[in-house]
Amino acid sequence: MDGFCNGRAHHLPAVKWIFWAVLLCLSGLAFAHQPVMDMAPRWEGGFGIQARVERFDSRTTTWLEGVYTFRPSTRITFKLPYVDNELGNVIVGVPLKKYTNRHAFTSNWSITPSVQFPTANDGAWDVGLSVAYSAETPSFYQLYDLYAWDDRVGLDINLGIHPIHNNTTNSGVFVMWDVSLLASGDGDRVQSGPVLMFYWQNVMARLEYKALVYERDSDWTGGYVGFGIGAVF
Repeated sequence: MDGFCNGRAHHLPAVKWIFWAVLLCLSGLAFAHQPVMDMAPRWEGGFGIQARVERFDSRTTTWLEGVYTFRPSTRITFKLPYVDNELGNVIVGVPLKKYTNRHAFTSNWSITPSVQFPTANDGAWDVGLSVAYSAETPSFYQLYDLYAWDDRVGLDINLGIHPIHNNTTNSGVFVMWDVSLLASGDGDRVQSGPVLMFYWQNVMARLEYKALVYERDSDWTGGYVGFGIGAVF
């Protein structure tokens, strides 16, 4: 890849350069999480789809994402961004998971190689890798996701509680805190803030806000607001 995030795209017109710089930097953010909401489906033959809207750095991006689970340890995902009235490059990932289940405790390690396909105008091929660990009990949830994409390396951490669950309706709420760290040729930053995740039957929704608590050599300003809704089958 040409590395638009570190300024090596001077052959593009100015407007196109800005669009692709933003879009390809966004792909690093999307790379840290997997549909649906990092939590489902976990059964053989399960599939899901979700839509997410993100607002940060004075831009709004919409993501359409999906997953199919061949078996709990093997699945395939796609992520397609829409920003500035244009579709971006689709990202296809293959999460490979190793689960451990003990009574009310479940955890998994995962490795996710991903490929970006040049499906957009002036698109580019790229590859990335994510290594993640998540664990949960009926009352506590944790996720650590380390990823590399082009000249970017990031770590995303979710820690939270599961204070509400109705077994009859299979509904409830997770309350979490997110910490996102990113180092790249385009600058470094740390964002942090609260996350609420609601679920009812097979539908899940996530609302989050992250403040920009640290940045270096970056033009980013302001906080991050995200909302997503998805369903699994």
